[in-house]
Amino acid sequence: MRNRYTSPKISLTSILKWQWSKFPRTQKSEPSKLPFIKQKSLPSGEYALWLGHATLWLNLAKTTIAIDPVLGKLPLYRRYSPLPIPKEQLSADIILITHAHYDHYDKPSILFLLKQNPQTIIVAPSGFWRYLKGHIERERCFEMEWWESVMIGGLFITFVPSLHWSNRNYLDMNKALWGGYVIQDTHHTIYHSGDTAYGEHFKEIAEKFSIDEAFLPIGAYRPEAIMKLVHTSPPEALQAARDLGAKTLIPIHYGTFKLSDESVDEPIEWFEELTHTNMFTFQQRILRIGEIYRFNNKV
Repeated sequence: MRNRYTSPKISLTSILKWQWSKFPRTQKSEPSKLPFIKQKSLPSGEYALWLGHATLWLNLAKTTIAIDPVLGKLPLYRRYSPLPIPKEQLSADIILITHAHYDHYDKPSILFLLKQNPQTIIVAPSGFWRYLKGHIERERCFEMEWWESVMIGGLFITFVPSLHWSNRNYLDMNKALWGGYVIQDTHHTIYHSGDTAYGEHFKEIAEKFSIDEAFLPIGAYRPEAIMKLVHTSPPEALQAARDLGAKTLIPIHYGTFKLSDESVDEPIEWFEELTHTNMFTFQQRILRIGEIYRFNNKV
């Protein structure tokens, strides 16, 4: 089962060749031109609020959920778009962590949010407790296997597979799982894929859930020979939304950190080009960083 959802191993030779090919070139450090909206505090009512990269805040069933919260910079990677809301205004009843990579599990951000709300519950992949020991009581950290579900308040949360991998260093390779989440209340079914390459798991998810909003990654895809194994490009994300049978696709995982060779703004420019020149059976909603998305499609 695990091998079906594990990205093929990228050889060290391929990685070294990629890094060496970039060495002679001057790396431009241009700020993102993407618009963003400043928020003074979290909004009221039900919403999704995209804070850049894969970081998403939701409010459903009177419960606030933070997915992969990254509130500052990352080791070795600058932040190209600002956090659109003062982090002191952020809190969450539930934190969902998709996997252990640094751009998705940012330990300082998690510790800050636990300080903000000591009653926060964390839901994470199986094996993740190794990273959280000493920071949260064991009974408030739910580790999930693929396709396992938990009911918290009025929310039914299911951990679903993605085609990826997980580690923090060379000693813990795939010791914890990786994946995405389907979050349901009585009115909505929302899917956040976490990091993933394109694969058959999207159709498998569609067999079990009727997805209203799919938050899918579109960035970090060059060089294709390497990144195709672990991430989805804009056309692959559109195909994934088709496979999911989603009603609305909302692209994420771009515009904040430069993790690969394409420019910071290229993913959304490519996505817009594809959606302007092709017809799809689902809606596409591009959010500005910091934009409030209302589930009745009224902002």
